[in-house]
Amino acid sequence: MVFLLAVIARKSLGASKGETLVLTAAPTVLYILSIFWGTALKRTTIRRYLLVYFCIGCLPYALSAAVPELWWLIACHVVACAGGAAWPAVNGELLRRVYSDSQRGRAYGLLTAAYMLGGAGAMLGLGHWLDKDPMAWRIYMPVLCAMQAVGLVVLGWLATATGAERAGTERVASGTRADTSLIHQAFEPLTHMKEVLRADRVFARYEAAFMTYGIGWMICTALLPLLVTDKLNLQYDQIAGSTHLTFLLVVAAMTVPAGLLMDKLGAMRMSAVSFWFYTSYPILLLLATGTASLTAASVLYGIAAAGVNVCWMLGPVSLAGTADKVPQYVAIHATLVGLRGAIFQALGVALYWLTGSFEAPLLLAAAGFIWAGWQMWTLRKLKQG
Repeated sequence: MVFLLAVIARKSLGASKGETLVLTAAPTVLYILSIFWGTALKRTTIRRYLLVYFCIGCLPYALSAAVPELWWLIACHVVACAGGAAWPAVNGELLRRVYSDSQRGRAYGLLTAAYMLGGAGAMLGLGHWLDKDPMAWRIYMPVLCAMQAVGLVVLGWLATATGAERAGTERVASGTRADTSLIHQAFEPLTHMKEVLRADRVFARYEAAFMTYGIGWMICTALLPLLVTDKLNLQYDQIAGSTHLTFLLVVAAMTVPAGLLMDKLGAMRMSAVSFWFYTSYPILLLLATGTASLTAASVLYGIAAAGVNVCWMLGPVSLAGTADKVPQYVAIHATLVGLRGAIFQALGVALYWLTGSFEAPLLLAAAGFIWAGWQMWTLRKLKQG
């Protein structure tokens, strides 16, 4: 749903490069709010948190079906993405509380495979539907939102049934008036993030490597909607089939093996190899001339992403040490996604606008993947030490 939104805006609603960038970048850039969501999760129950997540992160997409203009659609999307930043923290806490260390990688692989297969089926149907009716999104957005509601109800029930549910903890003031001010409370999560990164050297280096990886991933993500429309001029079904559908199917097939491998190799070694494998993606995007070459790029993208996805979530979960720390560690990790999204997606589109070519930004993306792999490989030695 989110992937196609930027393509719809570009092809059917006349979105400019800047408007397309806002739609593409918002899901990752607004992850910068995850640090605040992580704090909120610790202070409430999981079920109540899921309800708030639905109201802010899902419901605006249903409302977007009735908007009259592109800017209203963008506004609904931005609000939903702000709410979407709430997801990583609760996802990480549920994974930590429900599954043991020896089961978590396999379980995450199975869950991700199911998620990807569902997304692939939706992508296949929506691509063909949009080719027949470019305004079909006004129908399917509320339907998909209703499906999200069902999924969150099930998650709320599972939290109770598995014993993962717990009471929220009230904020404990340190006793001074300054500490209880609204300004202090608003910025308190950022202060704690700085303290955690300073105290946990391995986690800080892990985040630094993922920040470098973000150079490559964010540039490719921002440029893909522009590449398939401006350079290749593909139809909706061709775009869906050769990019996101292929990607989702490959990730679904490879995530379970990646989860098993993660349990054996650990997050650092797995991340390093996956980052290096990712280097092929921007190179193949640069060489793409049609659906066949774009599909090949998406296959390699999916293989690399399967490894990175497992490490993205389970690395912070394992580094947190205890279940109580997981929301904070995952929230910090997701918040830094927003930071690199804000920087590198804009950089990629700016380079494309300045040079009129995809060559410079995509070569920079490849260099980012290579550097990130080296950072993670050296971190592996530090962790062992």
